[in-house]
Amino acid sequence: MLGQYYKEKQILTNKTAFKENEKGSLSVFISQNSFIFAITNQNFDVIHQLCHIELINLPGGGNLTEKIGFLINNYQLTQKKFEKIIISILSKDFTIVPESYSGAIEIKELLTFSTGVSEIKNPHFHTINNINFCYSFDQELIQNLEKTFAQAIIKHSGAINIELLFSNHSLINCDLFLIINDGLIEIAAKSNNNLLFFNVFSFENNEDVLYYLLFMMEQFSLNPLNTKLLIGGQVQTNDSLIISIKKYIKHVEFVVHNSNLKLEGELNKLPQHFYFTLLNQYLCV
Repeated sequence: MLGQYYKEKQILTNKTAFKENEKGSLSVFISQNSFIFAITNQNFDVIHQLCHIELINLPGGGNLTEKIGFLINNYQLTQKKFEKIIISILSKDFTIVPESYSGAIEIKELLTFSTGVSEIKNPHFHTINNINFCYSFDQELIQNLEKTFAQAIIKHSGAINIELLFSNHSLINCDLFLIINDGLIEIAAKSNNNLLFFNVFSFENNEDVLYYLLFMMEQFSLNPLNTKLLIGGQVQTNDSLIISIKKYIKHVEFVVHNSNLKLEGELNKLPQHFYFTLLNQYLCV
C-alpha cells in the first residue's frame, strides 16, 4: 500500500522479457502532482512497464524530493540496471527569450524576474527554433535525482513538448497544442514555424482549462473556426472536457506517438495520445 499521500492510477506491463544481457532504459516524468515512469528497451521504443502515481498533497506528506525518493525506492528503480535514463520535470519556473540571451548571468536575472524565485543557483536552457527555453529546478530534488541516477539526462517538460511541437509527425500542421497532466496543463502555439506561446497553468476543473485555452487564443487572435488544436495527455476522447472544448474550437484532434513506439500486452489498450511526453521524450535529447 502506498498510503494516503499516493494514488496508483495506472500500472501496465508488457509480458515480453528483456533479451539476455539487455539492461533496458528508463523514462520518468515528475511534477508537483505526478510521478510517472516507463521501463523500456535500450532504444526506448518497446515499453515493458508503465506506472502512473498521482501525488496527493496533504499536510505531513513531505516535500516533493521526499515523495519522489520514496517512490523510486518503493518501485525498486535503483535495483534495476538501466543503460539510459531520461527525466522530465514540469514546473512553472521558466522563461522563454530570444537565442541572443545566452549568458548565465542574463538567464539568471531573467528567471528571477519572471518567476519571482530569488535564489536561482544553476539556470539551464535549451535552444529550440531560435529561442532559449530557460528554467531552474528545486536544487534538493535535482541533487537527489543526480545522486540516485548519476547518468540521467534531466530536462524541463516544456522544452521537450516545444521540440515535439516542431518535430512530431502529428503536430507538424497544428496551430495549438494542449497537454493535460494531473492538475497542470501546458499550452503551446506556433505560427509560420515559430513559437508563438508556451505556458503552464494549474487547474482544478474543466472551466479552468477552457478559460486558459480560450483566453490565450483571444490574446493572439486565433480564430476558433480555423485553428487546429492537438491534444495530448491522460484524458479520454469522450471526456466532458473534450466535449466542452469542441463546442468552441472546430478542429480538434489528438496527438499520435512516434511510429517506432511499440505498445504491446496490457499497454496496447492505451490511447495513442496518453503519456505523450513520457514516451516521446527520448527523441529530444
